[in-house]
Amino acid sequence: MARGKFLLCKFFSVLLLGGTLVVSGAQEAAGESAPIIDLGAFPVDSDSHVNGINDDGTMAGVYTTAADGAIAVRWNADGAVVPLTVPGTHRMTEARAINAKGFIAGSAYDDLSVRRAVRWRPDGSFTELSSPDRYGHAEATAINTGGIVAGTVTIGTPPAKRAARWDANGVMTLLPLAPGDSRSAAAAINDAGVIVGTSGNQAVRWKSDGTVVRLAPLPGDDRSSAEGVNNAGVVVGGSGARPVRWAANGTVTALPLLRPGDAAGDAKAINDSGVITGSSGIGGSARSAVVWDARGTITDLGALPGHDQSAGAAINALGVVAGDSERTSVRGRHAARWTAPHRVTDLSRSFPGGERAEAFAINVHGQAIGQSLPPEGMAHPVTWSRGGVLTDLSPGSNTPKANAINAHGVIVGTDNRELSKDRAVRWEPDGTMTGLKEPEYHTYRSLASGINDSGAIVGSARSRRGSLQPTRWAPDGTPALLPLLPGHDGGFAKAINNRGVIIGRSDIRGETGRHAVRWAPDGTVTELAGLPGETYTHAVALNDRGEIVGYSGEHAVRWSPDGRVTKLSIPEGTYHGEATGISDAGIVSGWYRAGVAGGPGQALRWTPDGTVTELPPLPGGHETKANGINALGDIVGSSDNSAGKVHAVRWPATGNAAAQPVIR
Repeated sequence: MARGKFLLCKFFSVLLLGGTLVVSGAQEAAGESAPIIDLGAFPVDSDSHVNGINDDGTMAGVYTTAADGAIAVRWNADGAVVPLTVPGTHRMTEARAINAKGFIAGSAYDDLSVRRAVRWRPDGSFTELSSPDRYGHAEATAINTGGIVAGTVTIGTPPAKRAARWDANGVMTLLPLAPGDSRSAAAAINDAGVIVGTSGNQAVRWKSDGTVVRLAPLPGDDRSSAEGVNNAGVVVGGSGARPVRWAANGTVTALPLLRPGDAAGDAKAINDSGVITGSSGIGGSARSAVVWDARGTITDLGALPGHDQSAGAAINALGVVAGDSERTSVRGRHAARWTAPHRVTDLSRSFPGGERAEAFAINVHGQAIGQSLPPEGMAHPVTWSRGGVLTDLSPGSNTPKANAINAHGVIVGTDNRELSKDRAVRWEPDGTMTGLKEPEYHTYRSLASGINDSGAIVGSARSRRGSLQPTRWAPDGTPALLPLLPGHDGGFAKAINNRGVIIGRSDIRGETGRHAVRWAPDGTVTELAGLPGETYTHAVALNDRGEIVGYSGEHAVRWSPDGRVTKLSIPEGTYHGEATGISDAGIVSGWYRAGVAGGPGQALRWTPDGTVTELPPLPGGHETKANGINALGDIVGSSDNSAGKVHAVRWPATGNAAAQPVIR
């Protein structure tokens, strides 16, 4: 741990000036793009937090759901979560600490519903640590680089908690009580084997030979606890309601609280540079994750967007803090990681979460829209910030659908809260939803499917007995019907670019084919010819250069600005291909159906020269779909994961190292 001391001091000189830090393996800090980013889905009824972090950035903790209870997990440095496995005879697990080599200590309930102290190896294998009482509970709470574990066991009649130590082979030794005490608990251990915790109601330190020494509380306090210890023997914890630090010689110092109104705090962990993390607040609520530097200066780390509480639980040599963040009014904590003040990542988005989510479109600022299925029922329209924060666009209704978003964050779609009546709607950046005025005599049903950066919207509207009619709404909301091809009686406007060019379709009622069309800014309509012999052609998206993509029959296609159609190649043996979006540079997103109908789909990206690349799935996943692309080339869609869930995802424009060209 001492190897990180200089780096950490350097970090905190930056941190205290309000700067940021690049951390090896921390994707959001380094500003690097991953091959695929999990945007997640509506979270299940869950609670999660991180208990430990090592210098490599690997973390250990737990998430809890109503269905499965507590599940111990390891977060890799990139934030990907891995559930820690246990034998079929064990359940309800929690990971409490991780050492420099990746060994994890924690607990699991056995076949007798007794909690046992356990250890996981870096390869995921599981070991139950010895216990003095077959029917007494035990928990491992800390592990050092040598593999020595500290924790607490329950023994005797009546049962009493006792601090314990397990050697690298799993053999347990009870730690002595301080004079006059009948119970104790161990909280942390350093690489020299020094253990800290409590005996009776006061903080204690056990030397490596097992000798117990009381740590004096602040004057006037009769209760204290030791929570963390570094390799220099400096201990942190609480005295009464105040966070404190004990020097190696036992001298106690009160640490400052964050705000004048704060009445309580807790120091949970300390690294070898003397930087401490914990929380400061007014008691059981309104707590804030904080760090104290070696001089005792306190800094607020902040919380996740929309949250009002947070707490730090662990810190590594680089100063990266792990803990949790939550919103007081909503049940459930989110596991979180801080790389600098207010530079926080929501680690709970890595969990299996809801059953399904899919992203449909993304704007130039990285804000995505789509839908997610909450645990209680029908899909909701949602938006994800570039950082992956999910916001429900319709918390009071299950019926709307978001279809398109412009550069200003204005979203359009459809709402059918009224029985059997779809209504074109617009969401402002603040989330306010308003209905769009329908064209005269076409008030039975309306749909909004596209919007440009000027606020012009396209879609369709229909009368009670008529067909859908392609419709354009001016930025002020004034609707106007678009012309159809000669002899046609219905159609739909799908998308509009920033030059006012619109694409969609024009149809004849009862005809089985589909005619892709383009409307010039002056309203002139032109048919976009499909591939020879194909009668079912769709134009799906266009860019500001006037290039259009879609599909004709079973083939993904691209139209040049002058209307020439080109078939986009897909791998041999595939069933069906579609192009779904095109960037301003001519990069195309899409997907193909593998094998026969009903086989798994694969997301694709085409370069302007026709090279097609398969986009990677989430870890353990197999089926992907790309639905849209922004002007910069970021693609959004969906992918399944190792848990069989389908999550909304983003493939960044760069950094797709895992993507492999399949056809040129």
